Amino acid sequence: MATTSTRTVFPMIFGRRHPDKLSDGASTPLQLVRLHIEQKVNGDFPFIHQIATTMTFKNTHNMILEGAFEFTLPEKATICGYGLDVDGVIVDGVVVEKQAARIIFEKEVRKRIDPGFVELVTGNVFRTRVYPIEPQKTRTVRVIYQDQAITDNNKNGFLYQIPIQFQTRLESLDIVLTCFGQAITKPNFLIDSKQAINNYLQFLDNGNGQYTAEWHSTNVEPSLNNEQTLSYILSDSLKPVISAIEKDSNVGAYFAISCALPTPNQHRTDQLDMPSKRICILWDASLSRSNSKENRTLELDALKKIFSIWLTRYTQIEIIIIIFRNDMDKQILFQLQVTNWNKFIEIFQDLSYDGATNLSQLSSINLIQSIDYYFLFSDCISTINNDSFIENLYSNFKAPIWIFNGNYLHEPYDIDFIRYLTQYNKYGGGYINRDKLELNPQDLINIIETIQIKYVKFHSTSTVKQIYPSNSISIPLNLDRFLLVGQIPMPLPNSIQFELEFSMNNQTSSLPITLDMTFTERNSFGLIRRLWAQQKLNELNAFKDKYKSDILTLGLEYSLVSQFTSLLVLETLQQHLQYHVCPAKSRTLLYNQYIQRQTIENNKKTNNISELIQKWNQTCQWYDRVITDIDRHRAYLPKVQQGFGWGMPTTSPFGTTTSTSIFSFTRAPTDAPTTTLSLPSSTPTTFQFSTVAPTSNSVSSTFSGFGSSPSSAFTGFAFSTPSSQVVNTTTNVSKESLSTKTEETSTIVLNEYNPQLSYTTRISSSNNITNAYSIYLNERVLNRQSPSFYFDVACYFFSPISFSSVLDKFNQQQANIQAVDKKSIEYGLRILTNILELELEAPQLYRTVGYKLIELKQWNLALSVFRKIYSLRSDEPQSLRDLAIVLVELGQYDEALQYFKQILNQIWDERFQTIQTSVLLDLNRLLVLMNKTAPEIDSRLIRHLPVDIRIVVQWDTADTLITLSIKEPTGQVCDSYGSYRTDIGGCMTNHHFRSDQPMEYLLRKAVNGIYSISLTYLNNAQHTLTGVTTVLVYIYKYFGSINEEKHIQTVRLTNLNQTIDVGHVEFGDSNLEKLKAELQQSKDECHRLQNLLITGKQQTQSIIQHTNITCDKCFMSPIVGDRYKCLFCPNVDFCQNCQSSTNHQHDSKHPLICIHDSSLYASSIYIQNMSELIHVNSQCSSCSISPIIGIRYQCMTCKINLCEKCEFLCLHDVSHERLKIIRPQ
Repeated sequence: MATTSTRTVFPMIFGRRHPDKLSDGASTPLQLVRLHIEQKVNGDFPFIHQIATTMTFKNTHNMILEGAFEFTLPEKATICGYGLDVDGVIVDGVVVEKQAARIIFEKEVRKRIDPGFVELVTGNVFRTRVYPIEPQKTRTVRVIYQDQAITDNNKNGFLYQIPIQFQTRLESLDIVLTCFGQAITKPNFLIDSKQAINNYLQFLDNGNGQYTAEWHSTNVEPSLNNEQTLSYILSDSLKPVISAIEKDSNVGAYFAISCALPTPNQHRTDQLDMPSKRICILWDASLSRSNSKENRTLELDALKKIFSIWLTRYTQIEIIIIIFRNDMDKQILFQLQVTNWNKFIEIFQDLSYDGATNLSQLSSINLIQSIDYYFLFSDCISTINNDSFIENLYSNFKAPIWIFNGNYLHEPYDIDFIRYLTQYNKYGGGYINRDKLELNPQDLINIIETIQIKYVKFHSTSTVKQIYPSNSISIPLNLDRFLLVGQIPMPLPNSIQFELEFSMNNQTSSLPITLDMTFTERNSFGLIRRLWAQQKLNELNAFKDKYKSDILTLGLEYSLVSQFTSLLVLETLQQHLQYHVCPAKSRTLLYNQYIQRQTIENNKKTNNISELIQKWNQTCQWYDRVITDIDRHRAYLPKVQQGFGWGMPTTSPFGTTTSTSIFSFTRAPTDAPTTTLSLPSSTPTTFQFSTVAPTSNSVSSTFSGFGSSPSSAFTGFAFSTPSSQVVNTTTNVSKESLSTKTEETSTIVLNEYNPQLSYTTRISSSNNITNAYSIYLNERVLNRQSPSFYFDVACYFFSPISFSSVLDKFNQQQANIQAVDKKSIEYGLRILTNILELELEAPQLYRTVGYKLIELKQWNLALSVFRKIYSLRSDEPQSLRDLAIVLVELGQYDEALQYFKQILNQIWDERFQTIQTSVLLDLNRLLVLMNKTAPEIDSRLIRHLPVDIRIVVQWDTADTLITLSIKEPTGQVCDSYGSYRTDIGGCMTNHHFRSDQPMEYLLRKAVNGIYSISLTYLNNAQHTLTGVTTVLVYIYKYFGSINEEKHIQTVRLTNLNQTIDVGHVEFGDSNLEKLKAELQQSKDECHRLQNLLITGKQQTQSIIQHTNITCDKCFMSPIVGDRYKCLFCPNVDFCQNCQSSTNHQHDSKHPLICIHDSSLYASSIYIQNMSELIHVNSQCSSCSISPIIGIRYQCMTCKINLCEKCEFLCLHDVSHERLKIIRPQ
């Protein structure tokens, strides 16, 4: 039985379980209830066929939903049609740019209009999204695709395999198959274990060479392994050369040729004389393979078949094993022999399959040893990528690359990447799928060792263009027919002659072909035209980013779903025009309307700049407002009580008992002199940087210095400007601040994220990192599809681990040593990136991971993630801002500047009205860093605005309302829904009651006191059952000033109306605050003593006596009052008066236990006479005392003994576990 992969293909469950508890996924799956499949084959060119699949989904919940349905198609299939039911009628979709299709869909969803579209996710995985689905109602989607037939094993004809995939019970299943053509014969069904239909009917002859077969079933149950295929053969359809021509009024004609290839039978001879083989195994150990044990076993069995034959030829096989996930493990060198196969298998069986898939890192492999074969075990779907590395991935691979994949047909894999590695590699290689893995050993060896045929070149004297394949490629061994397509321009000739050149083992051969153009064209449904486009697309897909514009143009012109195009259903043509999708000129009406629209958009762009300047001027006016002492006094006056936050606070993972991280900053100067920033390039701005040592209580997660870069940090700058052509700029920089620090300090206290869930509690109970990771793997079984699970556990591994020394429980003294182990960081990143494996191409999940990476300062990895987000959500300015901020941290200022400028110049949706003013703060800060005086930006937008406090909040879910509240020291609350301006100058830039982000709080000049920060999760307007939101909080101190510092933290919001306290910021003079604290402490102590005096007079004169206990100084017996017993000296006690005396002979360094009432602790070993506890034949390994008297401690790691004194003084490694032995053994 097949196991379910982590990357789900047919999700069937809606996410909501409680009206206030939001789902943890990124989208809402649909439930398939009816399936209708229709297939057509033109017998004149039976190499390709067309399949229309109509799917009906049902919303089984009591709310209107948008749904998503992912499905896989065969390796060579192409989607060419899409339709959605509107008012009960299937409306055909139109091809648009992928991003535009998604934008239109989501906009129309917000308008409550019926949109739907289908897109390519990755590899062979497609996704359709539909809205709305009424409660207990259905929606119908139709997907049309064309596929290539394969040759029957017995060479009897073309074999057609129609996948019928569903995982739940269907109300109805309908299948209609049609074959027609001039010389077609009656098709014959194949009956095997994978067939979806048990009661087979025969094809019926309808005359005129047309055959039809139909099935109509109800209440159909899925097969156990979900692998359901309907197969039949078109006998006598195989010919040495099959050709087809399709005329076109614009191009002339498209042609396709399918020719039989000779069966290769020559094996590689360059290795037969070598004493051993050297194989490099690249093993994917990511989360996507964690639940596929059966598939991995099948792969290892195939490997055993291959190696078992090779071991009969060679004494040993040298194997280099490279295990990769989100990162690569160290290489393992293994000498395989007949006797150690089980030990070899254990390497893969004992692996932890965890983490994202990063195939781009394979480009860094550069082995010194010569390799005979590379064996890659993966589905080749990479969730973390660096496309610049991917393009030259095989440049270091100087041997054939064979890719093994045990996935079932319906499970996803990236055929473009597989084709790129195996066919464009000059050394050859191939793809061994599940069917081939089950072959016998000799057949597997023949596949790998047989020399492949290569297509070399197309030779023709006729005018033929756009031939694909356009370059030499290695032809896979399982491919017994070669397909070539091309265009014939006008005027069409009567015939065309050409030759196809092939080579094998350095020997070439030519195949002459003649195309007869005098033909009577039959109905081919546009298959040849789309087949040509698909073959060209396959070649371009090898370098998606490089040929993005070509892929986009091809998809739009030929109605293909590709990496950059989707099929979209709209109700009106006006909806299509408003999203900047230019129609083809052949559609005259739409094209003219689009040109007219461009003029309108240009006018809107001018208006957009004017509106931006107006908003920026308002920000500058706020900044220039003078805050007087009267304003500050007014802020402290009593006012109507203000609520802090929105809604009732709920249980938060940010509790008051959690540990805190403290960050110290140097207080900026209080004066604010006016300075000017020069614009002309003739006299550039100059900078002088000075390094300031960090304070002793700084933490590693604090960013020091304005404009800190990966290599260095600086905390000061000064600039000089000419007197002409200037823009007035107010800044906090003064001459004194360049050389000295003031004594004022400020502190940020942030509450640690601690979800306090059952699984995190169990994981934190472990005594070391390795055990914690093992517990996590066990907990993952029940939480494998939950992003929050991986996020919460990763946060535990990223947090400092506390180790407690053995201390006296009576005094409750503990010494905590906090450290973040490198192994812990490695585990944390691995667990965090699992989120990317849960759903392919999900921007929300990418942002969740990206925000945490920003907090961790994993800038290079964050850059890869945010580039991916930008490719998925380039229509959202937040994607550009996130990417630009990461680039600034990496010191890539020029590219960051371009993204900032794009945000300012582009016209955005009305949902993003506030981000441009926020970006202007970042951009002007960047200009100062770059010393750039002519940035090609409107000069009215150039002004640097440094502030004392800047808090920026953004989140990962769209259409979500979150509010930011800042409670200032005056008691006033600045928030986005009430008072967005305060008397001391606090300003909330986004004060509209809607889901615009980012939220931003600014305060130019802070007053002394505490600024409390809270967030409230108000609403989620998405039409899915998702809602768990990751929030990224930036807290800047002295933003844009010489001593700018910032702290970044991620928090998780899980419930509507949830309010959490993120932390607080403290401002004030450190010496003054210290004096105030000491004064308050003295007052508290005075009150305590007064209370004790009053209480003592009212109490009776009865005092507790410690029976049979004598003071070893004054010999009081019994001791009256408090008793003080020495921990180290057996049977030594003092009374209350003598314990404070310094003139007795007892060692003053020995700790004393204060015992108020001995009767309460009569059973405690500390109360008893420890001189009677003699551990015979035991010696303290620290002080060498023998025998040990009192309590003995045994180190479980070193197997040594310690006395009570040495244990208390921590003279042995505190991280080692101890066994406390009280009674002598």
